[in-house]
Amino acid sequence: MSTITSEQSGFLTILANAVIPSDEIDRGAAEVGAGPVLAAKVAAGINAAVYLKGVDTAAVIAQERFDRGLPELNQEQVHEILMELKRAVPGFYKQLRADVCALYLSEPAVWQLIGFPGPSAHTGGYPDFDQPQFLYKKQ
Repeated sequence: MSTITSEQSGFLTILANAVIPSDEIDRGAAEVGAGPVLAAKVAAGINAAVYLKGVDTAAVIAQERFDRGLPELNQEQVHEILMELKRAVPGFYKQLRADVCALYLSEPAVWQLIGFPGPSAHTGGYPDFDQPQFLYKKQ
């Protein structure tokens, strides 16, 4: 077991939501509660050292670069923090992106939004594999 403070959990949610931001289609990483799910994993000890170092580094970068706390930053500034984390703490950046994307893309409701019909291993593949695919556009 590991300890993650509510402040660190909030920072992790902000950063996770910046990996897949909300748009006109859905709420991005927030759609699947990526931040709280990852915070629970950190509390259970899963990748805790990497995540805690990353969120603490993000807080320091936010203060140094913008003279504000992470929760006070806009989406563009949080994205800048992510790009700085990519350089400063690459293990955290890689783990965060991988975990957020895995959570997002494992949600069946998201599959409908992006036009993914779901797993096909049990049927031997998709019947339309040789046809042009479409991008979902919200009506």
